[in-house]
Amino acid sequence: LQDEYCLIPPEVRPALLAARMEIGPAVTLNDYLCCDQFDIMEQVQAIKLPALVLCGSEDKKTPVKYTRYLADNIDRAKPLVIDGATHWVHIEKPREVNQAIEEFLNHLT
Repeated sequence: LQDEYCLIPPEVRPALLAARMEIGPAVTLNDYLCCDQFDIMEQVQAIKLPALVLCGSEDKKTPVKYTRYLADNIDRAKPLVIDGATHWVHIEKPREVNQAIEEFLNHLT
């Protein structure tokens, strides 16, 4: 669990850990089980809208290979791997994430 939060700013960590503990292990386990059974990889080619596919380079839950797969299989996808971030990329690197989203939205036509 500690590795999962190691790159999160120290001032944010306690709130995330408290929320995780409040949810409890049963809900967390069910979440992981549901994610493990949810696979639509063969259906993503049907997505015809622009998509920003973003992940952290150190994400162990949804590794970079999935970002690459989605970008390769969604016609109008733009992949972006944010260096040095994990699954919590939006918390660890909020400026980079916000800038990427803003640039992506600004280039939609």
